Order: sequence, then C-alpha cells, then structure tokens
Amino acid sequence: MGTIEIKKVERKVTVGKKGEQRQQVKKTYGKIIYRGTMRLTDMAEHIMKHGSIYTEDVVIGVITKLKSCMQEMLADGYKVKLDGIGTLYPVLTSKGVADAKDFSASENVTRLGIAFLADQSKKSAYKASAMRQGATLSTQLYSELTGEDGATESGNNGNTENGGGSSSSESGNGGGPVNP
Repeated sequence: MGTIEIKKVERKVTVGKKGEQRQQVKKTYGKIIYRGTMRLTDMAEHIMKHGSIYTEDVVIGVITKLKSCMQEMLADGYKVKLDGIGTLYPVLTSKGVADAKDFSASENVTRLGIAFLADQSKKSAYKASAMRQGATLSTQLYSELTGEDGATESGNNGNTENGGGSSSSESGNGGGPVNP
C-alpha cells in the first residue's frame, strides 16, 4: 500500500487520580507526519496515472457532479454511502428543553454538520486492521520538550521498535479519529 511516516513525540503528562497525589511523567506518543493534501485535480491526475481511460477533465467532472449531488442528498436528510469508502451523514447538536412542545428547530438547533464513518466491512481497505496490515510505518523521534530530532526507524505492518503506536487516551485524541 504505502508508508505512513510517524513522528515520536515526547510530552509531559500528569498521571494519577484526582484527589490523590499526581505527578508529571514523560511519555512518548505517535503522531502522523502528513505529506500534504491531495486536492481534486491532484486526485484526478493520480487516477489517470493508474491507467484510467478517462481524461483528467472527465474525472474532475464526474467527481464534481458527485460532490454537488451528495450535498443535495445530505441537505435532504439522506445518508450517502460510497461503497468501499464510507458513509457521510448529516448530524446536529441542539439545546434541550424540558417540554417537547417548547422545542423549535430554529431556536434549539445549535449546529448542523456532516460526519463521516469509514467503511468497516471485512474487505474494506479503511478498516483499522487492513490499514495496519497494508501500511509500513516509519518513525522518527522528535521531542516537543527539547525540540530535538533523533534517529529514524522503520517497521513493516506496524511493527516498530516500541511495538507500534499508542492506544492511550493520553495521546490527546482519545484513540478516536482526528481531523487534520
């Protein structure tokens, strides 16, 4: 599949339960080093390199039409499932009221947005286990405490010198998805 570069980040974190004596310790976490952002034209060009019979303008046209149709369907309250990729769906946040008759969408809805859930089917390349098997992880030590870079390590299929990444909620993302 490819190589995901991971920066080892050293941070001071507070450990211990509230009300008890707590201490600060140094821990190392993994953080992805993003190579950049692939825009629509970049993706169209990449698709062409994979032997597509369609020209770049046709690929861009189809993706642009898909985007506008998805916006329309999401605005109408539909979930949009792209097989093998995932599902986009509308979400909202609202203020609660004591009595249902007092609830008003215009008054109580505070946020309307779109959420994404990656395809988790057995054959999906986006499933966590498939990502772990298909990507080589390469790590480099960087200390947020000292600002120093260190040596680079490589590991196939997520196997690095320290056993891969951290699943701890202390990493700042609760182990869940993060928007870059």
